[in-house]
Amino acid sequence: MSFPRYPKYKPSGVEWLGDVPEGWVVCAPKRRIKSAAGGTLIKGMCSDEFSEGLFPGFSASGQNVWLEEYAYDCPAIVLSAVGARCGKAFKADGQWGVVANTHCLFPLPNSDRDYLWYLTNQEDWWEKGGSAQPFVKVSETMARPWVFPPFPEQTAIAEFLDRETGKIDGLVAEQRRLMELLKEKRQAVISHAVTKGLNPHAPMKPSGIEWLGDVPEHWKINSIRHILDAIGDVDHFMPESVENGVPYLMTGDLKEFVSDVSLDDCKQVSRNDYLQLSKRIKSSKGDVIMARYATIGTSMYVDIDVEFLVSYSCVTLKTNHSKVSGLYLFHYMKSDAFRQGVENQINTNTQGNVGIKDLQHVKIAVAPVAEQTVIAKFLDADLAKFDTLTAEAQRAIDLLQERRTALISAAVTGQIDVRQHPKN
Repeated sequence: MSFPRYPKYKPSGVEWLGDVPEGWVVCAPKRRIKSAAGGTLIKGMCSDEFSEGLFPGFSASGQNVWLEEYAYDCPAIVLSAVGARCGKAFKADGQWGVVANTHCLFPLPNSDRDYLWYLTNQEDWWEKGGSAQPFVKVSETMARPWVFPPFPEQTAIAEFLDRETGKIDGLVAEQRRLMELLKEKRQAVISHAVTKGLNPHAPMKPSGIEWLGDVPEHWKINSIRHILDAIGDVDHFMPESVENGVPYLMTGDLKEFVSDVSLDDCKQVSRNDYLQLSKRIKSSKGDVIMARYATIGTSMYVDIDVEFLVSYSCVTLKTNHSKVSGLYLFHYMKSDAFRQGVENQINTNTQGNVGIKDLQHVKIAVAPVAEQTVIAKFLDADLAKFDTLTAEAQRAIDLLQERRTALISAAVTGQIDVRQHPKN
């Protein structure tokens, strides 16, 4: 949908603002917004859970704490001023307070709070500094020139954006629900194929494992250690980074396949460290890698010949090819049955993790090798369809969010005239 421009524009007198609608005022935001630094986090004054008598508190990540006392009783905006979400703004209503790394923005009588929220919630509107710990330069942003419409027009723009962004948000939510359904269906296809097989008429037998249920009669139930040639991890020390070296993958770097990983963007270690660390086990094509800390059970298949290391938070599994193929094992490790087996082995005394010895005892259903090949090919083809649909849904979300951002920017800077836009 296209929107008309204002009938008349005038030079703003500011190079980067360009022409602005006639009747809009160019001035520093501090003439429209009163700002104040947020509070400090006081131990004993905050709670993560709501109980009677507490008030909503805003932190740098949003409304995620409850306070014993409130500081304000008026509509305002709370800005995340420091950290990963710096530049994100939240609406504050009723009785509320703020904690560390925030800034409070109060609209003056000539400003509409909801209009200002759309304006200030654009992260690129804020002047920022810092690198390792980014922060908003509030005073500089408040002092630079900006353009503001008359008060009634601010209200009209905010109401327009509420309606239009609400429609876009609804469409985004639909696409996200679709992605969740695709994810659930994808998971169900994997779990069924590697525990029930592809032949719906195959005779079944009890597996003897509660979460595995019945399996095809000709399949075997084995502990993982019986189908592997080796299982292990690298030495438990963190090597230093170098500018150019061998990629060192953390759990957060794991993808479905090694070929999906941007190895140049991973931590790099020296060749000497690589040779030293890979003495116990070296990941190679055909292996499966599994995270055993943090995102426990996340697995990756080594589908290419390339030198790399995985950290000691991961384990490398080398299959006995006469019993199981690496690709089949990779698919099996994506199943609900495997995840349940791993869950039973997790040590939760300190940090949740699964030890190598415990992992060796996880039981799995093993089809004959020839049948494994057929199942793996089926899954490769079928999962590619789910991945395509998921990628299409994500592209739709990206386009909708780009349109949302562009619409807000155009409306609050006067590039489009929404005053006469119908309300339905």
